[in-house]
Amino acid sequence: MLGKLIKYEFKHTSKTMFTTFVVLAFATLMGSIALYQVDRGAGDKGTFLEIISAAMLVLYFIAIIGIYCVDFIYLCYHYHKTMYSSQGYLTHTLPVSPTAVFNVKILTAFIWMLASTALSTLSVLILLQAGSGGEFFRAFAEFAWDDFTRTVKDLFGISAGHLIFICILTTLLSILWYIMWVAASMAIGQLFQGSRIGFSILAGFCIYMINQIASTAYMAVFSYTLNDLLNGNLKPFMNHVIGGSIGINAVLLVILYVICIYINKKRLNLE
Repeated sequence: MLGKLIKYEFKHTSKTMFTTFVVLAFATLMGSIALYQVDRGAGDKGTFLEIISAAMLVLYFIAIIGIYCVDFIYLCYHYHKTMYSSQGYLTHTLPVSPTAVFNVKILTAFIWMLASTALSTLSVLILLQAGSGGEFFRAFAEFAWDDFTRTVKDLFGISAGHLIFICILTTLLSILWYIMWVAASMAIGQLFQGSRIGFSILAGFCIYMINQIASTAYMAVFSYTLNDLLNGNLKPFMNHVIGGSIGINAVLLVILYVICIYINKKRLNLE
């Protein structure tokens, strides 16, 4: 049954998500054409072509940000609709535990947002390739990685592989954090009889502030200041601030997960 639930969840959300991915591909094509024209000297061929190319680039950047936001908002809406609205009655009558239902929905949202992030990154890389006249990937392949590794070691005190791992881990935790943030806010908001959306927003604001306070307190404890950053002293930043931020987000993720599971199992209110 759990496998069928995962399959149904992806099938139910795939139409909207693939539609946004197609729009992203079209926007990437238009943006690449515009940037290629700019690189070839569109301004020398007439003001009209120059304006069109610039407008297409602006629309591209609006589209790539808008599509990413639309993906996230849609997944949040789908989660609320299938968990806490009238459709939630059907969801919670399925012969699987509330924990399994919740895990499937969070996993689905996480995978979709991870795909959206990867495709958005790929879109930007394609745009850079077009804007460089096809030289970007070649230059990337010929990049002096030995010099880069030594620079990373000197600046941050860690290896290049460690830095890449931290960047990937931070990205994954950030995506999961925002999904869990919204899920926990909705779970808390549905505990109230009236103005559930308002209470969900309030809960989300409180969770966000707790995260910010915890991060600020951590930085204050380790006394990392802006002067350190301005002076190029980045080793404490990587060792304490980034590491602490990852740890705080991980702890808060566990807490938010426990809150969601407890409410969905013990305090679910669909009336």
